[in-house]
Amino acid sequence: MKTTRSIGLLLVMTTAGTLFISCQSARIQDSNSTTIGTFNIEWLGDGKDDQKPRTEEEYRRVADVIERTQADVLGVQEIESQEALDRVLKYLPDYKGIVYDAGIPQNVGVVYKHGEISVTPVGPYLPLTMGRTRMRPGFVVTCRKGSVDWTMMVVHLKSTSRMDSTDALREESRLIRGKQVAMLRSWSDSVVKSTDEKDVVIVGDFNDFTGRRGEQATLTPLINSGEMSFLTGSLRSCKNPNWYVIDHVVVSRTMKDRMVVSSERVDDTRAFLSPDAASAVSDHCPVTVRFVTQTP
Repeated sequence: MKTTRSIGLLLVMTTAGTLFISCQSARIQDSNSTTIGTFNIEWLGDGKDDQKPRTEEEYRRVADVIERTQADVLGVQEIESQEALDRVLKYLPDYKGIVYDAGIPQNVGVVYKHGEISVTPVGPYLPLTMGRTRMRPGFVVTCRKGSVDWTMMVVHLKSTSRMDSTDALREESRLIRGKQVAMLRSWSDSVVKSTDEKDVVIVGDFNDFTGRRGEQATLTPLINSGEMSFLTGSLRSCKNPNWYVIDHVVVSRTMKDRMVVSSERVDDTRAFLSPDAASAVSDHCPVTVRFVTQTP
């Protein structure tokens, strides 16, 4: 447990298809548990000069996918603005959402069931930008459901993309991502050791999978952490069954003890939408994990 003030001080110091399956039947509702996850919505824009233009029906379909997860709280990535997220939220009357606008095209935020869970913004975690104007900061919030509260950071780490046209640029991206992961380990260790909060969660697009080994591995600092654990590393990508997910839920030991066994999952949009419809939603799929909330 913790106070929002203590975490805030720490931040300053470190500074066209159809849904065939009912949304309500996709996951069992349980007031004694909470579902936490992450969803990269791929260039979610506000409808004006968007990198990935969407029709109104496609905004509605994004909302259907979110509702189908039955998540209490989702970290979301690649959101242009609050206005962009609101275009989805208008189809989700049970949900609210907050975007941390860093003045860049791709921001992070949270979407949550406002009747089931309370979410309080704490602020950005700026060290992840490493002083670069287009790098994405983390976004820290505190959450509560039932008798459990936790501190959560939403992240979108440096990608190794087609824009990295040379080996040198690809290596630079990997080095940056590795440094970001080391920062996340330092942040999570600091929260657990320096505040009253022991329940810590990091969710988001890490742009790497946990099974990578050797010099190209970038998640090692958190994998080797004695405190934090990746709960989603064994999941397969919805984009290619031969790949592992790069979207993760990472938790502290006390949160891991609350995990409902085998509850980690990918909501594969390609299983219930046509290929074109799934592609219009995102090139990622939601990843979620369920936790018990009613025990001390």
